[in-house]
Amino acid sequence: MNSLLRLNLLLLLAVAIFDPSDLLFHAKVPVFVGVWILLVMDIVISRGGRYQVPENLYLYIFIFAVLLPLVGLLTYVLRGGGMEGYEGFRYLKSYLFLTLSIPLAIKRIDLIRPLSLVLSVLSVATIFSYAITINDEIFKAQLAAFGDAFVIFSLTDRSYGGLSYQSLYFHASPLLVIPIVYFCYQFLNTRNWSKLWNGLFLGINICGMVLSGTRNNMIVGLFAPLLVIAWYKGVKTRLVIAVLLMLAVVAGLSLGIVQAMFSADEYSNAVKLGHVHDYGLLFSDWRTVVFGQGLGAGFFSTAWGTRVTLTELTYLEIIRNYGIFLASILFFLIFYPLRMLANPKARADHYLFLGYACYLYLCTGNPILLSSTGMLVLAVVLLRTFCNSAGVAWRVPVVNLGMPRAGNYTRATG
Repeated sequence: MNSLLRLNLLLLLAVAIFDPSDLLFHAKVPVFVGVWILLVMDIVISRGGRYQVPENLYLYIFIFAVLLPLVGLLTYVLRGGGMEGYEGFRYLKSYLFLTLSIPLAIKRIDLIRPLSLVLSVLSVATIFSYAITINDEIFKAQLAAFGDAFVIFSLTDRSYGGLSYQSLYFHASPLLVIPIVYFCYQFLNTRNWSKLWNGLFLGINICGMVLSGTRNNMIVGLFAPLLVIAWYKGVKTRLVIAVLLMLAVVAGLSLGIVQAMFSADEYSNAVKLGHVHDYGLLFSDWRTVVFGQGLGAGFFSTAWGTRVTLTELTYLEIIRNYGIFLASILFFLIFYPLRMLANPKARADHYLFLGYACYLYLCTGNPILLSSTGMLVLAVVLLRTFCNSAGVAWRVPVVNLGMPRAGNYTRATG
């Protein structure tokens, strides 16, 4: 039963990463339900192999995935929102994916390694697709049409100052920061052939994230491994990294690339600035600031010229949905796992929370945070957060590159 549960979770990760909008396979909900069915069957059939779930984790999930979304839905209704074409239930479904942290905690299934390996496949797919389309415009157009139709990836050309390049952006690509920090940590703590393999996987994921082409992805793809190295190494290493970053910024400024990336005339920036203007108009209504418009409420986007229920500006979107007071609670829950960076007993896990911090930065301009795919990532992070809070220190396996066995982890009270 444990093997079936792990296999189902691995399938769910694959579906969430390669079909984030669930338009191609329509498998997210069936596989999600399958995880819970297998867990219930395991509880009924088996008497052992289970762990106590920290009460704080139950409370966290109840507030984050149940209470706040329901209050947001109620706010939408009380503020006169109609049910025809209402998308709030779709967003509510996404929140429920966070409950997967419960079966992960009950069975102590750590998905960092499997998640990193599945995302490595995404990086390979990015590199391969990039290579076969860079000189084939016909195939490039066909592949781009497929990616857009099922909202899996976008294939475009980008230009910043004197820098022009092709961008192959999988919509789950912000998650690549997880395997980058994971394999970077592995690289620092292994030797011989293991070090070589971990270095290879690290390079593949950095390449995949950089080739995705967005500014934030490229910045984080290059910066995240340096952050992990600086965190675990001494002062001299940190100084060298700081100097290298300064030189990179100076070089970018001299070439005009950095100015072009952050220019208000650049299309993506113009859209975001348009949304900021729209949010400013919405927040001029005190009721929206205090209570929000409710989960799934729409507004007219002047940047896109149409009515939308979600934009890329995730944190402003949270305030629009919930109001400043409930949004503050949600922000606290979102950033809560970062407290583990201050816990020296969890130092072996710090790489994950550094990666999570980079991921939260990426979400400032990406709506993936509160999607079902984003909830899966948070569920994985919460397992490390609350297991450490309960006195369980997870150790990262540093030998095999395959699926972890239960014996690959050691637990120590602390």
